Amino acid sequence: MSDNNWFVFQGNQQQGPFDTAKLSEMITTKIIAQDAYIFKAGWKDWRPLEDCYVEIGIPGQPTEHSTPERRFAAPRATVQGRVIVHNNGQLIIGSGVNISTTGIFVETQEQIFTIGEKLKISLRIDGVSRAFNVFARVVRFNSDPRNPVGFGLTFESLDKHIGDEVARVVAAKLLASPSKVG
Repeated sequence: MSDNNWFVFQGNQQQGPFDTAKLSEMITTKIIAQDAYIFKAGWKDWRPLEDCYVEIGIPGQPTEHSTPERRFAAPRATVQGRVIVHNNGQLIIGSGVNISTTGIFVETQEQIFTIGEKLKISLRIDGVSRAFNVFARVVRFNSDPRNPVGFGLTFESLDKHIGDEVARVVAAKLLASPSKVG
């Protein structure tokens, strides 16, 4: 059975899938840049390459975060709600699979946006007092039906009040059901 379940994001392009041996070879021969992001089928978010050496099986590589501008993974949780995503030309309506103060995964079968594209999102989610709008950037699209199909989006600027409410929703979900956190 093949383990072709690794993806790479570098140079504003998504590449893959690759098996573990090929990915490891590409990293050690510097085909993959040190500032690349890695995704594995089953994960809900991209990770910086430097955080993945152990999982990929590359010994002796740094595991600490080396760049201060890197986005750290924020706690996230599964939520119920309605999400409208558009780029002023195309629009999808999906459901939020999971959310954090840094982004959301929107479940949808429609692959109409591109990696890196800036989008406007209108969200109405349980636990947040009002609907809100935010700009986000597409960081991935998962088409593998073994996992939720849809877009991973990173918020560009989330209002502090809304961010605090989202953080409370996520914290409540973490306390209520740690095994169901996304």
